[in-house]
Amino acid sequence: MTVVSDLPSATVVLDGEIDIATAPAIRRLLMAAISGGDAHLAVDMSGVSFIGAAGIGVLVAAANRAREAGGSLSLLAPSPQVRWLLDVFHLDAILPAAQRPVGPFVAGSAA
Repeated sequence: MTVVSDLPSATVVLDGEIDIATAPAIRRLLMAAISGGDAHLAVDMSGVSFIGAAGIGVLVAAANRAREAGGSLSLLAPSPQVRWLLDVFHLDAILPAAQRPVGPFVAGSAA
């Protein structure tokens, strides 16, 4: 996990599996970024090979916290498996995909 911060935005790079074992650490990382002033988060999912219900729960909780802080959370390059889960659970509005930023990050932009 990596965080690149440029207040009030940050890009969080996740990789590997997001499951019951890794979700608590990811939750702490995302919530700390939001509490630290990074209200607009882009979560780079390009290296995520698996995401379970615990991982989806963490992303939804972080998106809600970011919105409460006046910000947003978007997913960068979600894998086909992640996109499928978002579609199945109708979470596209809560966890929108964003284009990989070329310049300054714009949360919530269409993929």
